[in-house]
Amino acid sequence: MSEVIAVVSHKGGTGKTSLVQNLAYEYGKSDPSSVLVVDFDPQSNLTAGSGLIPQDLNYTIFHGINQPKECEKGIVSGPYYDILPANLDLAIADQRFAGDKDRNDKLGKALSTISSRYRLIFIDSPPNLSFFAFNTLTAANQVIIPLQCQPYAYQAIDSTMKLVELVQEKNPNLSLKSIVLTMYDKRLSLSKSLKDITRRRFKTQVAKTVIPINVSIPEAILDHAPVGVYAPRSTGARAYKGLAKELKL
Repeated sequence: MSEVIAVVSHKGGTGKTSLVQNLAYEYGKSDPSSVLVVDFDPQSNLTAGSGLIPQDLNYTIFHGINQPKECEKGIVSGPYYDILPANLDLAIADQRFAGDKDRNDKLGKALSTISSRYRLIFIDSPPNLSFFAFNTLTAANQVIIPLQCQPYAYQAIDSTMKLVELVQEKNPNLSLKSIVLTMYDKRLSLSKSLKDITRRRFKTQVAKTVIPINVSIPEAILDHAPVGVYAPRSTGARAYKGLAKELKL
């Protein structure tokens, strides 16, 4: 049975997509075909960062949630992981399924047709509390929340946690795997303060490993590769490797 991990945050710019891409790489090193990433964001950053051109795709996750039996057609095998990509077609999904009673189960139903092929499935969703976030959490059994070491991001975590708790009423199998501190700048006292505050409040729910600000991480995205491939000795690569080891997915 697959572990389906939702990576969600109400706040944008938290490093969510990078977290999905780099954890998928770390867990798929020995067998890339055992790990699937799902781009459930109309912005398609994960798709583009994986070397695909969104507007050129004939099948995407949108086709999968519209016709679950066609979900497999959208899978693209890559050198680091398989991907169910997205493009701008996904933007109309909220309106397209507005009247459906199962509107929040669309992604789960699509993934159920292909989940037996994978050990791990990571889902990247946009930074909101709407259709996309509900579907992402309803389809998952574990959730990772990236928390940027900035005040606004810390304030936004309450909304994200409340959404997780709300979905758990319908999906009791969903559990919080970890809160991961991202974009940590050890030179700033603010970063250290937010790290300390978060760990005092959430205790063991916060990962010991932090993801630092490191130029190699965004550079790797432009190179369409995980940072562990682009700059394996960088602090960013070492952090993601350490986080994967800590999470034990």
